[in-house]
Amino acid sequence: MTRFLLAGAAALGMMTNAAMAQSSRHSSTVQETTTITPSLSAPSTTITSTSTGHGATADGDQTATNGSSSTDSAGNKTVTTITNTSYPLSRMITTTRTVTTTSNGVATEAVTTTNSYPASYNTPDAITTATRTYVVGAK
Repeated sequence: MTRFLLAGAAALGMMTNAAMAQSSRHSSTVQETTTITPSLSAPSTTITSTSTGHGATADGDQTATNGSSSTDSAGNKTVTTITNTSYPLSRMITTTRTVTTTSNGVATEAVTTTNSYPASYNTPDAITTATRTYVVGAK
């Protein structure tokens, strides 16, 4: 009988030591702290201009144009122009979105043109996209 008590006491002691070992390991893991400091900061963007224009022709066509350009601290420039033109005789609306991004002297221009009609015409939108790349200042 004494053997069983001693064996039980030994097992209890081993469980207690194991629990203490786990809890001390756990607390050291919680106390570990890693600080990550970014080596480079992101460039800040500055908007340099924004403009809006409206126009109408004698046959009732109307145009609205919005444009903006921005340059970040790294010298990258983005120019965006969106033009909406409505044609009352055909009820079509043309939207032209031009985005030109210049980085390191190379410009990439993406032009997306969408022609859309009212839903009652059952005509899907016609979307075309053209992209070109060129060197700024090249002759």
